[in-house]
Amino acid sequence: MPNNEQRRYLGLQALRAIAALLVVVQHSVYFSCLATGADTISFRRLQLGTTGVFIFFVISGAVMALATTNEGPRSFALSRLTRIYPAYFLALGLAYVVLSTAGQPPTITPDASLFLLPTGDLNSTFNVPYWTLIYEMQFYALLWLAVVCRTSHTARMWLAVCWAVVILVSGTSGIAVPVLNPTAIQIPFSGVNLFFVLGYVMASGMMTRDWRPFFALVLLTSVMSLYANAWSQSYLGLGVLCASAVFISIWIEAGFVPKWLAKAGDYSYGLYLAHLSIVFAIYKAAPGWPLWAMIVATLSCGLLGGLAFGRLEQWLYRKYWRPIAKRANRDREFSAPDLAAIRSDQR
Repeated sequence: MPNNEQRRYLGLQALRAIAALLVVVQHSVYFSCLATGADTISFRRLQLGTTGVFIFFVISGAVMALATTNEGPRSFALSRLTRIYPAYFLALGLAYVVLSTAGQPPTITPDASLFLLPTGDLNSTFNVPYWTLIYEMQFYALLWLAVVCRTSHTARMWLAVCWAVVILVSGTSGIAVPVLNPTAIQIPFSGVNLFFVLGYVMASGMMTRDWRPFFALVLLTSVMSLYANAWSQSYLGLGVLCASAVFISIWIEAGFVPKWLAKAGDYSYGLYLAHLSIVFAIYKAAPGWPLWAMIVATLSCGLLGGLAFGRLEQWLYRKYWRPIAKRANRDREFSAPDLAAIRSDQR
């Protein structure tokens, strides 16, 4: 394995694990406070879960910059579909079993949002935080269109900046988009998409050494956020934090990354999908324990159950879903070339 490739993947995988842990802690403490009647406002101000989610978004943007460098449209679409949907549907099945056992069976509705389409509604009874996957699939769809149109990587970088400008102008105009449940018309204008754009343009700059799109993005976002309220200053601060974390995770030396933490990153997608239904089931049981005991129970069960599901999901992906995607397309599989190889191609 090339050193740059190893370094990038270990760092990003470790950061994925940290992001997932932040989300699990957020839900565990929040529902423990609800179960015991403790105050939740002060804790929610920490925005642990929000930070974790937006780190995932920036990572997704960065990884997609790598993927679209070397994948054709068929390969790109099949890779994304097989990575997202099988684990997601399996998580819905797990949630149904767990919540039914706890006496809170989910309500099965014909809502298309369960297929990760932006309908303006969510089925929260499953307690699977799939609203983030709706944004992911929208981002992938837009990138797929860019790949289909055979745009160059440089052109896609500037198209991403143009998308950011549209979002910022919409924010300045006072267009309000509900973050959790946007419609198909609303979702392209949501401010949270800027985290994807930030990761994509930043990673592209690292690969191509063309930092002009990134500096243009940072300048426009900062000025329009600070002086025109186009993006909330809270999001601006989180954007700086998340982008910095991803940047460091890409360049950090492999020897500084604990292998167990990088391994946990392999299971982070499954952990993210499965933990909330487990935490919610314990919350509904409400055994009357003190706050610290509830936090220990929800956090430990959420982590252990989520990691176990993540390991199963990762095994199924490597054993079945990824090979199916490889066999079903004739495009060259994305092999995660290191930064030096990409820069050579650019020359």
